[in-house]
Amino acid sequence: MQRSGDQDNSLVIASNIAGFIEGLGAEPRSDEGFKFGDPQAPLTGVLICWMSTLAAIEDAAQQGCNMVICHEEMHYPYAAFAPGLEKYMTWTVNRRRVTALAAAGITVYRAHGMLDHYCILDDFAAELGLGQPAVSEGFYRIYDIAPRPVAELVTQAKAALGMDCVRVTGDSQRVVSRVGLPWGGLGLSVNVDFIEGLLGYGADVLIAGESDEYAMFYCLDADVPLIETSHAGSENFGLARFAQQLAQHFPGLKVVFHRCPVPWQRG
Repeated sequence: MQRSGDQDNSLVIASNIAGFIEGLGAEPRSDEGFKFGDPQAPLTGVLICWMSTLAAIEDAAQQGCNMVICHEEMHYPYAAFAPGLEKYMTWTVNRRRVTALAAAGITVYRAHGMLDHYCILDDFAAELGLGQPAVSEGFYRIYDIAPRPVAELVTQAKAALGMDCVRVTGDSQRVVSRVGLPWGGLGLSVNVDFIEGLLGYGADVLIAGESDEYAMFYCLDADVPLIETSHAGSENFGLARFAQQLAQHFPGLKVVFHRCPVPWQRG
């Protein structure tokens, strides 16, 4: 007998999953929602990933999942900066991804800000072992820690993310005690206003997901050390937990988490 609240797997369609995500609390933004395929498709399985890379699409097909939930945009360039996406669909990566999705009959749904609000930011902090935030305002998180050199935070971040190296901007021997967290892509120069917001809360060190040299020079001139980890790595923890919660809400539906790796290696 089906328990109250359980889902009959044979009746779960892609739009049911979308409804569950959209009911988590945050309103979907214009860059979220169905990106490819049939929202009414009966589901054989769902794969959760940071980005719908070719490797993630192939994993979904091999594991019998006909829906992919991705956190990042599936097309290039990033849709928010490139209206009129249809003219870019012949680009090599877009063409290859769409071809693979069509061949496998996979529907794609993007959940970006909705999952950032729900779990991704706070799960990154939890994995870093930063404790409870001293500041929690919107997406801003500040953590007070016992004073220690930046180098100790570097070791802590590498262990949490399973990375053998990270990039560090500024003095690694500086003793710091107030951590700001520009996770994901909020350490990039296009989001430097977010970095400045963290500095406004008194952060004396930043642990970022992804950064770039424009942002690093900003941090150098602001005299605040920056530890860059990985965009995907900083967000995989929250996505993995979301996959577990989705599986609990839809018992019997196959739910798979695909961990997108750091895309570079030490040269």
